[in-house]
Amino acid sequence: MPRRTVPLALVGVLLAAAPVLAQGGGHDPSFNLVNRGASAVRELFVTPAGDADWGQNKLRGQSVPPGGTFQVRRRLDGSCVIDLKVVFADRRTEERRHLDTCALDAVAVGGPEQRLEKTHDDPSFRLINRGTVDLREFYVTQSGVPGWGRNRLEGDGLPAGAATVVRIARTNQCYYDLRAVFADHKALEQRHEDLCRITDVPVP
Repeated sequence: MPRRTVPLALVGVLLAAAPVLAQGGGHDPSFNLVNRGASAVRELFVTPAGDADWGQNKLRGQSVPPGGTFQVRRRLDGSCVIDLKVVFADRRTEERRHLDTCALDAVAVGGPEQRLEKTHDDPSFRLINRGTVDLREFYVTQSGVPGWGRNRLEGDGLPAGAATVVRIARTNQCYYDLRAVFADHKALEQRHEDLCRITDVPVP
């Protein structure tokens, strides 16, 4: 069965921004790269969105250790939307497309990559926090059922850049409504998703 990903839709005008809202009102395209993975970042490529040539490694022999941060300085030339690629020490790569760095303070990469094997009738999925704000609550309820039920995340929730498997009991039901609540109190919702056909649910 082919893998699919489905991003949650943003709810309300306040939620229409990129993963992390800029703290200031300027248009500085510089940002911090945050390594949430368990392996060091050895290579970093940043290019204008849509450019097929990744260009030179921005780290230039440096590395970003797990939990570390690297400041990516960019020229104030009015170009904000970029594509980004990182290569980890374990040779795993990760790409992020069409990031508006004038609206971001940081971009998180890495995080635990939990695997999920599922059958055609299993609505379980892997929840991936692709933002830089911790996910505190996540709700899954059958479409058409009132109320959101219990929070599927325990303890401190799901840190930025991390992933977790959300297990849903098989009941011959595949269509569910989803709600995510972040530590900054922003919420995302998606309705009537066929979770039996989805392996990964990235947010935001």
